[in-house]
Parts: sequence; C-alpha cells; structure tokens
Amino acid sequence: MTPLMKIQPFIQAYVQAIASILEADVTIVDSELIRVAGTGDYINEIGNTVSHANFFETVLQTGVSGVIRDVTVDSNCIGCEKRAYCKELASLAYPIFKDHTVVGIISIIAFREDQRKNLLENTQKLEEFLKYMSVLLESKLYTDEAKDRLEQQLKVVHTAESVWSFVGNSPKMQEALRIGRKVAKSDSTVFLRGESGTGKEIMAKMIHDLSDRREKLMISINCAAIPENLVESELFGYEEGAFTGAKKHGSVGKFELAEKSTIFLDEIGDMPLHVQTKLLRVLQEKQVERIGASKPIPIDIRVICATHKNIEQMVADGTFREDLYYRLNIIPIELPPLRMRKEDLPALMEYYIGYYNQKLGKHIRGIAPEALRVITGYHWPGNVRELKNIVEYLANIVEEDWIHISDLPDHLFLQSAEGISNRSLDEMLADYEKRILSRMLKPHSSTEDKQRLAENLQVSQATLYRKLKKYELL
Repeated sequence: MTPLMKIQPFIQAYVQAIASILEADVTIVDSELIRVAGTGDYINEIGNTVSHANFFETVLQTGVSGVIRDVTVDSNCIGCEKRAYCKELASLAYPIFKDHTVVGIISIIAFREDQRKNLLENTQKLEEFLKYMSVLLESKLYTDEAKDRLEQQLKVVHTAESVWSFVGNSPKMQEALRIGRKVAKSDSTVFLRGESGTGKEIMAKMIHDLSDRREKLMISINCAAIPENLVESELFGYEEGAFTGAKKHGSVGKFELAEKSTIFLDEIGDMPLHVQTKLLRVLQEKQVERIGASKPIPIDIRVICATHKNIEQMVADGTFREDLYYRLNIIPIELPPLRMRKEDLPALMEYYIGYYNQKLGKHIRGIAPEALRVITGYHWPGNVRELKNIVEYLANIVEEDWIHISDLPDHLFLQSAEGISNRSLDEMLADYEKRILSRMLKPHSSTEDKQRLAENLQVSQATLYRKLKKYELL
C-alpha cells in the first residue's frame, strides 16, 4: 500500500474541502497511478487506475507541475483510449513529495467551460495554491508515519511468556522472572543487578509491559552514555536562559516525559554524586524541578534502575550515596550471567536462529552437536548480548542448513572449555584438524580441488583422502 493510500479517508475529505473552495473538481493519484481520492464523477473511480496516464506519468517522473489547456490538441492526450469521449476540458497537476520523492499528484479538473477559463486565466495562482496543499499533505504523511512508529512502540507485543519463553529453565533465571512478574503491577522501585549483556533492559521492558502503565512508552536513559555536565539537564529538564546555550523555551526532562509511565535508569552506578542528591529528592517528594525553575512539577512515575557495578562497594567507597542506595534497592532482582546457566544455551540458540532466519531470510535448521559442545564450553564474557551477535554472524556466513563446528569463530573454539576439559590432546587436535579441513574444502569439490588442497597443505593426496574419510567430509 502506497503512503497516500494509507491515509485515503483523510485525503478524500481533503479534496472535497479544496473542491468546495475552488468550485472545481479535484483528484489525487498515487505513484502507481491509482486514484486515491476525487470529487464529482471521480468519486466512483477511487481505487482504479487513471485513464490519462501519460500526463500524470510525466509529472511523476519529472517532479514538475503540468497543465493540459485543451484535451483535443494536447500531446499528453494523444493515444488516450478515452480521448474521444473525455469529459475533461483542462487540468492542472502538481506533484506531492515525501523524502524528496514524488509519491503522488494533486490535480484540479475543469469539466465546464467557465472552469476551464478560470483555470487558464489563474494558472499561476492555482499552481501556487496546489503547492501549499501538497506541502500540507506531505506534513500529514510525516505525522502519520511518526504516529505509526509510536503506536508500534506502545503496543504490548510481548508478554512474559512470549518474550522469555526462549530462555530455558535454569533455576536462577526462572527465579528472576518469577519476581519480575510478581512485582510488575506494583509501583515500587526495582533494582536490576547483573553483568553487562545479561538482559537487564529486556527485563525492565517485560516488567513495564506487564504493568498498568504499559499503554505509555517506557522512557530509557543510559546514565553512562551522557556527559557528566549534561546528566542533570537530560533527567530533569531546564528553563529558558537557565545556562549558556540553553534552548529557547527550555527543555523537558526524561522524568517529565515518563509521566504516568516507567523510567528506566540504566548504569545508574555512573550517575554523578551531585545528580544522585537531586534524584533522591525526586524519589522522596514525587516531584521534579527543572534547572532554573522556581517551582517543582508533580510527577507520577515508576522507576526501574540497573547496574553491572558493585554498588555496595561504591557506597563503602563514598562514590554512591547510601541513602539513595536504600531508596533504590527496594526490589532487587539478580540476573545470572550466561556461564551460570549453560543449560539454557540450546533454547537460546534455537530462539536466535529463528529470529535471524526471519530477519535475514535464512533457513538454518539448527546447530550440529559438535558445534553446540563448543558453544556450551565457551565462558561467554559478553553474556546473552554476545551470543546474539555470534548467531547474527553465523546467520550471515553459514551456507548450509546446519551450523557446524567449522562455521564458529576461532575465539569460541580456542577459548572453549570443551577444548581443555576431559579431552586428550589427540582429541583436541583432531577436532581442530576437522575444523580446518571443513573450512578449506568447498561442498562438491572436484578431484582437482582436492589435489590443489593437498598441495597447499603439503600432504599427499592419500593422506588428505584418509583424513577426509576419517572426518566424514568426503
């Protein structure tokens, strides 16, 4: 569906209003020459392809307005199947743009001689009028596009069951999920703890989506990503003239944007001490005061915060306020690192393979047992985030139906505990040899290919064939 057709009811009302002002008929077609809206006889042709396509095609291709002064002699009308009985006497067309691309045409049609006379005598004025009508339509297209994006964000597209059904059944993760579901309806502050990449922001979204505040967008802010001198203004906003460089009319802070919703403060351990003091006051008094303001603003928000740092040690060192810590640490939830829940790896792999199959148009069926052993043996310092990135890499480079050990990045194999646990040196060398041969030998390789491979590896063809047979690569 073209952008104009998506807002067809609005456009139909739009052209009827214009037609009543101009006392002439108006029509709008999209980039596929489908009539989106029209007045008079053209009301019954909405959804059909226009007949005088040559004229409109020229406007679509050039992005320049055009006029037909007399259908009986105009070159655009030559060859039109309806020319002999066309009721139009003249027309003026102006392109409709979006992102500098012509997405349609708005046109004034003259069916009577007095309308034709008015159109020809006032062509320049009417063209200027259509220009502004086109700009208004372009603005409407942008507004509706932004509205659609926001609605998609606001939709509760995932529940605890659908979002987290892929995580497996490790006791530590299930306990974290149980607490998250249980406290979702509450307004109490939640403190998510865990290493980077364990899914703290996803957990925050799950809690928000299960809460009574889910109809409004959760506001997220990464305290570590904002320069220290801007954290306060980002969180609490400021008034006009509050400081050098302040925007005219001031700026709304994240806390105000989160009204009736949830604010997620990620990496709160990186928040400067002077901002911690103001945050504590906001949490205690349920009101925020913009920088440079004379009075506070009441707020109704739910706070979820997260960190990968040892906050208790920061409190002891004096780098994090103890009173703020107790105010935030009302409902602590610990998300375990991936290395502590290896039993969830098969389910996670299956989920992300399916995710990237759909996103990248792939058809990977799964991961081979020997490759899964390496995946399971790896210590995953980047946790689930690293796993997701690895699966995206594999989805891009794997050419067969299954992910094999030869497809895995070197660091997974070399750093995997599978390479050092309960395995002999011969077994580890054999696995690595198979991996090298799998990578170097293309599927359906010819005899000449194998001969060249043997030469490159500086082994005899007999040795190469023996190894290929041993590893079932023939």
